[in-house]
This record gives sequence, structure tokens and C-alpha cells, in this order.
Amino acid sequence: MKKKHQVLKAWISIIPVTFVLSVVATSGSMIVSANELTLDEFQGSESRFNHEDLSIYYSEEEKKSELALEKIKEEYGDVQSNFNEKGEIVLTPEDEARLDKATSEYLKEVGYNPYLRRFGRNWWNSRNFIGSVIDVAFIALGFGAGVRSASQIIQIIRANRRNITRSIERQLATKVGITLGNWVSAGLDAVGALSGISLGYAVAWGIDYVDGKRLDGYILA
Repeated sequence: MKKKHQVLKAWISIIPVTFVLSVVATSGSMIVSANELTLDEFQGSESRFNHEDLSIYYSEEEKKSELALEKIKEEYGDVQSNFNEKGEIVLTPEDEARLDKATSEYLKEVGYNPYLRRFGRNWWNSRNFIGSVIDVAFIALGFGAGVRSASQIIQIIRANRRNITRSIERQLATKVGITLGNWVSAGLDAVGALSGISLGYAVAWGIDYVDGKRLDGYILA
């Protein structure tokens, strides 16, 4: 009886410690709605970048995705977009067709399964996969998927926010079957605060931040 009492006492002492650690682990992020999110709120947040590495669960899928992205870069990496005097990208019907084609090619290469995306948490609704699809959009639009400085990224987003948001939303809705609404715009706010990763992954990180299950590594799952 004495031994059981000691075990119970030990568990009771662990509970508040676990709670404190849980609070500390999540205190670096603020709970905000998508339409309240601004670029300034992300400034300086890189140090608390919560990157849940899903590659340990999806190593095979990650390899397929990387190879598919390399093919997309080879085919569309030299695309030169047209910009107006304000620095805004001017999208033509040819640009839209190229974007559709590039996304379809990527999804075919990775063997995308739209039915599995709807059931539970899996690769097809992971932040990594959604980020790769967004990277394809950036490549096809002529922005590339490489790492850029924060200042360059902010300039791109500010000048082309409407076109980028619309293009990403359309590809995710028509090709992947996921409707994100103004969460894509919220995701763009995160891009300027995160460096060292691809543009697409940064946007997906921002979407994951505001999708109701903050930074769990999945989008709407």
C-alpha cells in the first residue's frame, strides 16, 4: 500500500510540471485569426520557428517530391515573367496555362491521391506536400523556389500579393481539391519572417499557423 501511495504521489507531482512545460512550449506563438494576421506580427519570429520535421514519417514521399520538383525546375526554372512599372507581375493566358501544366505534371510525378487526402493525417495533407505544390506555382510564375533574403521576399509579396494569392488558391482548389480562402493571404505574411527555406514551404507554414491546429505539420487535417 505504501508503495502504491508513493507512485501516486510521484504522478501527481509530474502533472503540474508537464502542464508548465506545455505552456512554455506553446507560449512562443500567438493565437490569431487569419484576417488579423499582418506581416509585422511575424517579424522576429524566425527564432521560434516550429518546424515539425515530417520527413521521418514520409521519407519515400519526400524523395519523390524532391525529384519531381527538380524536374519542374529544369523545365520551368528559366521562365521570365512580365512586370509592369509598379513591379507587379502581369499574368497572361499563357502564364495561367503554364501554371496549370506545371502543377499537373508535379502531381502526376508524385502520384497524388485526392481521395486519401480527405481521410485523416497523411502525406497528401501535410505541410511539406502543400508547400511543394505552392513551390511549383512560384516556379511556374517565374519567382523560383530558391531561398531569398527577407527583404527580397517582402518586396515580391508586397508587389504581387493579389496575383500570387489568386494563383495559389486556384491551383490548390482545382488541382489538389483544398479550399483555403484568406488563409493563403495569411500564409504570405509568414514568408518575410522565415528564411533558409523555400517560398512555398514558408507559405504553407503560415497557413499551418492559422488553420485552427497551429503548427501541427498538417493543413486542415
